[in-house]
Amino acid sequence: MTFERIKEIIKFDSKLEEDSFNFYIKMKGIAIHENIIKYLGYDLSSKYTKVTWSKVSVHLRYDKKLRDTIYIYLATLEEYIRAFIGNKYEDDIENFNLCQTSDTKMISNRIDKGEKISKILQSISFGSLIKLVKNMNSKDINEMFNNVINLSQNLDAVVVLRNAVSHHVFLLDNSFKECYVNDVCSNSLENNIKNLRQLLPEEYRYGINGKGGITSDIEKCKFEIINNKNVLLDINTNNIINMN
Repeated sequence: MTFERIKEIIKFDSKLEEDSFNFYIKMKGIAIHENIIKYLGYDLSSKYTKVTWSKVSVHLRYDKKLRDTIYIYLATLEEYIRAFIGNKYEDDIENFNLCQTSDTKMISNRIDKGEKISKILQSISFGSLIKLVKNMNSKDINEMFNNVINLSQNLDAVVVLRNAVSHHVFLLDNSFKECYVNDVCSNSLENNIKNLRQLLPEEYRYGINGKGGITSDIEKCKFEIINNKNVLLDINTNNIINMN
């Protein structure tokens, strides 16, 4: 879709909105605006299609809030996994080597050269880190993740979520992997965020006092501050992530 065509479809209520559109097109690209309009149910092929900029931009803002928040907790999970493996195996190279796969054998070469496990872990990809986790003994895995069911599938799902967040895709309409949360299997964004929550250390799920963590921070994404007040974003409730 061309810049001229996407601009024809969008209705602006002011010069300020048009300037906002021009800025977001430059920063986000035409494709994500096209995806949002499709996600909202509009027919891009019709010459009569018109959608307000306020409706498009609010989804841009909400999606970015979600992405920024998820990124923080994905980084927390990654940091936690690296720390757990380092703490557990730093002085137990024999058992650490049992965790390795054909894809991670390069780690052995670095260990043989005298590098510390904790240092090596800082330089490998998240995907390689997850492969190590899958090969850990069940006792250590259960200690790390509190007996999460279907763990292998759920770990694969969080890798896909991380890739989507890292590549700045439009999350609300993206495809994710099926994962299990409380016996519910779904590939929805909501279920994938809840899967991330259950993989996090307990303190980061609901906060130390039960009113924080990723649960609270995802909830905050549906609000923005206007005139020093928290105002609910004008988004259909079906499109809002519910962490209950």
